[in-house]
Amino acid sequence: MIKIRTAIPAIGLLIMYACGVPESMQDFDSNTWKNDRYSCQNQRAALVDDFDKIRKELYGKKEYVIRNLLGKPDSEELLEGNQRLYFYYFEPGAQCENKRQLSESNRVQIRINSVGKISEVGYYRPI
Repeated sequence: MIKIRTAIPAIGLLIMYACGVPESMQDFDSNTWKNDRYSCQNQRAALVDDFDKIRKELYGKKEYVIRNLLGKPDSEELLEGNQRLYFYYFEPGAQCENKRQLSESNRVQIRINSVGKISEVGYYRPI
């Protein structure tokens, strides 16, 4: 018999990952986005308009939503106050040669506040 102490956290994790992307965002082609790390294959450029349609819905969502939707960020910056910036490129550029350095390529910048919620979604150089 499963103990309640172990069953409840396991059920919570299943629910969190099963419902990781809100229904209104499930039409976004998340797989294509995730498979084009650093946008070196230039497939993300075709998804910019689709991303822009769901961009405002991201505000206030937990960090796991963006990770489930867009995958691991191409780059990340730790800010003061335990905030983070996630970077996802829209076009190929210098980041394809040197993944450790930010390039001047178009990218989306997502700020995660100190409580793990998305507080800002902006573009480095809007397309």
